[in-house]
Amino acid sequence: MSSQENIEFFELGDKTSLICADANTVEAAKATLRELGFKSHIAETPEVAVERIRYTTYDCIMVHENFAGSSLRANAVLNHLATLPMAQRRYSFACLIGPSFKTLDAMQAFTHSVHVVVNPADLSNLGPILKKGLAEFELLYGAYKETVESVL
Repeated sequence: MSSQENIEFFELGDKTSLICADANTVEAAKATLRELGFKSHIAETPEVAVERIRYTTYDCIMVHENFAGSSLRANAVLNHLATLPMAQRRYSFACLIGPSFKTLDAMQAFTHSVHVVVNPADLSNLGPILKKGLAEFELLYGAYKETVESVL
């Protein structure tokens, strides 16, 4: 089934997410995000992911470090996220998943310009990990977003 046939439609006010990962990670992430009240799109290729990010401001973006067989350094989705204007970037919580990370390591997250890193061995705890990360993200950028919305 192509990504166009399997697309979940978002309505105004929905919490939205984009998942860019292998099948096992996608299933764990999608189930957890659904429990947290998110609707998800799954990108099957980096090109699809970048295209969707261009036209949709996702509340949560989850990327596997080796998405579509890429290396961490050559990951097209991460590289695209790094080039987004900060005004747009502050609206999306970014989660990087990969075996080279220690879950919730703030320095690794900072190094890769994401909000949280998760080792696949900890996917069974993804719910609490995302709750913590999303709460910190909201604490950090909540006032900024409220100010921008009040000015517009």
